[in-house]
Amino acid sequence: MIFAQALMLRYRGINAFVRGPEYTAFGTYYLVFAYAVLACSFSWPFPPFMGQELWRSPAMSWAGIPLCLAGTAGYGLCIASLKDSFRIGIDANTPGRLITGGIFRYSRNPLYLSLLTLYLGLLLVFANAAMAVNLGISVFLILRQIFREEKFLFQRHGEEYAAYCRKTRRFFGRC
Repeated sequence: MIFAQALMLRYRGINAFVRGPEYTAFGTYYLVFAYAVLACSFSWPFPPFMGQELWRSPAMSWAGIPLCLAGTAGYGLCIASLKDSFRIGIDANTPGRLITGGIFRYSRNPLYLSLLTLYLGLLLVFANAAMAVNLGISVFLILRQIFREEKFLFQRHGEEYAAYCRKTRRFFGRC
């Protein structure tokens, strides 16, 4: 979904990927994470300690599947709501408009909630150390990014963003 949206934006002259050392580190982390998911799925080579099973529960594994699907669907709704404002990173040069409709009417950060839902689902499905470490690192990185984006949005959109913050919570629900 990310790459499809980025290609559609590129076709319209918008670069969705912000360049910079911090985003290169994010990209590298998510490539390692993608390999970990594929390694768990297809029994590819993987450091044994990262594949260490944390628990064995078919019920929890099955419960993880709808979470993965909900996270993926939520992410798709976010991309659709963002339209031309979709970016990977903070784009100070061509930031796009403030999005407050669609799924963003119910949460200021539905994209990040969708990712965390997906990662929690993956932890339940695979129940290994790699997915637990990923969830922990992702919570830290996502919270950090949320605070950076909020600061930028307050600077960029001022009172419009402040009004949005008064109506819509950071994570769940309207005020």
